[in-house]
Amino acid sequence: MEQKPPIYLDYQATTPVLPQVAEAMAPYFTEHFGNANSSHQWGWKAEMAVNKATKAVADLLGAKPSQVFFTSGATESIHWAVVGWARKNPTGKVLISATEHKASFGALEWAGELGLKTEILPVDSFGLLDMEALKQELDEGLPTLLSVIYGNNEIGTLNPVQQICALKQDYPKFRVHLDAAQCVGKLAINFNELGADYLSLSGHKVYGPKGVGALLIQDQGSLANMFSGGGQQKGLRAGTLDVPSIVGLGTACAWALENMESEPQRLQELRDYVIEKLTSTGMVELNGHPTQRLPNNVSFTFKNLSVDKLLVKLPKVGFSSSSACTSGQVAESHVLKAIGKAPDEGRRTVRFGLGVDTTKEHMDYVADTLIAAMNEA
Repeated sequence: MEQKPPIYLDYQATTPVLPQVAEAMAPYFTEHFGNANSSHQWGWKAEMAVNKATKAVADLLGAKPSQVFFTSGATESIHWAVVGWARKNPTGKVLISATEHKASFGALEWAGELGLKTEILPVDSFGLLDMEALKQELDEGLPTLLSVIYGNNEIGTLNPVQQICALKQDYPKFRVHLDAAQCVGKLAINFNELGADYLSLSGHKVYGPKGVGALLIQDQGSLANMFSGGGQQKGLRAGTLDVPSIVGLGTACAWALENMESEPQRLQELRDYVIEKLTSTGMVELNGHPTQRLPNNVSFTFKNLSVDKLLVKLPKVGFSSSSACTSGQVAESHVLKAIGKAPDEGRRTVRFGLGVDTTKEHMDYVADTLIAAMNEA
């Protein structure tokens, strides 16, 4: 089979910066280089750009501009939500699920070091949060924060966030942080209608630059500040604003909103097409929920084909055998373990992340190559 040019299928790990995003950022490195907190025309120009980007993020996520706070990315946002809440609630409890991103495990550990109770909640075989286990924790009556991944970065499962947030009506001391890094730009999200307290996102998951993200905050008084210093961002997250990156994030969010009806649907159709084509062979098993999943995520465990062999068969295809943050380590995926996968199954598991440049031709090439390889094995 003729080898196609390089095909990138690791959009869960990172996305390319859109040309219009790079173009929008460029002037803020040179011509409009001002500090957004400076009281002169250069500073005012930068401040206007930040305000425009803030509105774009808020518009995409059904939030108010006053609820948007810029960070260095989702890892910082997650830590701010968890640790910031923990500092305000020293006698409280922090919960996460067993399939969270590694950043959430780090934040949980930090909360424990501050003296809070911490628990890791189980999930079912699809990766869905165990709601009964959550309710049992809430029945203790302590102030409780649940930090939960909205769309899983490895297996694509979407947690029942509406159902989770609805529990706040019965448990007034319950607060919810959503790690939505994989969902922003792929799902219609309305932060205020949903009722979450905090929501994290990252620029490089939505065709923006790396090193920038945001935390949406319902009640600014509910979190301790992230950094102290010059009083930027209402004193909650000090530090000179990275104006070019913020402009890039805002431009990417504006593009996502403009394409919200068409692009996720296109990706979902490609996702379902390749899932059907490969599962019909009887030689692969889909990981994650069959329908409640990210529109661009495909995770398979092969019955007779290892990842090492796949790398030989698809040398010019970019895909992942685990999340990007752990792919350099020879270790069992905690997500696959949590849903009941054995270590040897993890060595036969791959993730394909679809994105803006993915085509049906790409999916046919990958699927046909994999089917041929499975038949040879």
